[in-house]
Amino acid sequence: MRGHSSEPVELQPGISARHVARVAEIEQWAWRRVRSLRLFYTHLSAFGIINFLLILIDLSTPGEQWFYIPLLGWGLILGLHAAHAYEMVPWLTRDWEQRKVRELIQEKLRQ
Repeated sequence: MRGHSSEPVELQPGISARHVARVAEIEQWAWRRVRSLRLFYTHLSAFGIINFLLILIDLSTPGEQWFYIPLLGWGLILGLHAAHAYEMVPWLTRDWEQRKVRELIQEKLRQ
């Protein structure tokens, strides 16, 4: 399976092990990012289709309009999902703790 460090890494002359490890780390990050975006786009599609159907149902039935309640509630959840998928909120990303620990260590070492 691609992106799970199960593939053998071939070292070539002139390429350091550190560079290969960095490339593998970036590839893993890219695979996680693509999966996250795919899930968000699926969620966005379901949101659009289902809320369109709810609007049609609400407009075709008598009584007060109610379609905006699930639209707003689900829209807020979708907004949070978008913030996570596009890494807009740093503490929601998967490797935030690791990056923060590295940052704190570097900060202490500079002192």
